[in-house]
Amino acid sequence: MNLNQLTTASPPFLDGMPRLISACFNDVDCMSESLKGWEVNCTQLTQGPFQGGLTFLDQGNLQIYQLQLQHAVQVMGAKPTNSLVFTLPLDSFRQTAYAYDIALTTDCIFGFDAHREVNHITHSQGANLGCITVSKALFQTYVTQSGRDDLDEVFMRRNVVVPEGSRFAPLVCYLQQLFWISQQQPDLVRTALATHLIEQDLLPLLINALKPAEDGAFLRPYPRADIVKDAQEFMEVNLQRPLTLANICQAVHASKRSLHYGFQDMFGMGPMAFLKVLRLHAIRRLLLSAEPQSLQVKEVACAWGFCSMGHFARDYKQLFGESPSQTLAR
Repeated sequence: MNLNQLTTASPPFLDGMPRLISACFNDVDCMSESLKGWEVNCTQLTQGPFQGGLTFLDQGNLQIYQLQLQHAVQVMGAKPTNSLVFTLPLDSFRQTAYAYDIALTTDCIFGFDAHREVNHITHSQGANLGCITVSKALFQTYVTQSGRDDLDEVFMRRNVVVPEGSRFAPLVCYLQQLFWISQQQPDLVRTALATHLIEQDLLPLLINALKPAEDGAFLRPYPRADIVKDAQEFMEVNLQRPLTLANICQAVHASKRSLHYGFQDMFGMGPMAFLKVLRLHAIRRLLLSAEPQSLQVKEVACAWGFCSMGHFARDYKQLFGESPSQTLAR
């Protein structure tokens, strides 16, 4: 692994050239739409104007992302087809985050089970994540070259692995250097040679890191993850209906206590507060897509269960950092 090679060698001619995008976002939906090939929705969970950054290097069969968030966000949806996705923290977790039904508390690689959709909740201080998306065929080529017969379907169903530190650190260091070069000297990674070198360096590092620590360390499923998932699905199906906490508990066969602690642990808020966040996001998407002259904010708020305009406007501005009328005007 030597990123300095990118500055010294001359690139051969190839038809396809890598694509590099680096952008900042002040809208969580715009950020999710920029993830090409993904069908995900992002829900901002903490209050204030959204701040996010994305660096994306597209090499065809290999795509590399850096996602930087200043908020707690839930990302849900479908991964790119015919690819494997490996996600890892580029900074150590300062608080517990969640991936699928696992509480992430230490350095790990997660999300590589191709049969599960994305469901990741960052912690309240945001996230700095690296994401490697590689075609199944290309990954298998490097697995075979490495003699890693253990990286089979059974391994992939684990979905989360805690690597040995000596294997994990070189992968993180390489990604950090790559993203730094991509932002500071983008022309160096927009060459056919860079595509070839990055693939040859990065994939062996990834495969080497996909070996669990010898002490057998692993992360256990969060015991209330299932009832939280069921409750969220029930909320989303009935988002415009009047719902009480008792309705939700009855639908998912859980006690108020279990539901409260589950939502508090995973989202940093109770179930009814989370329901309000989902409704505010739905209203915001409607306001952003509407013609200002054809829509009244009050009518929309009432249709989504907000009877007090004063409380609605306050909650909306606290979450998104702007008033509903400002969103509609945009």
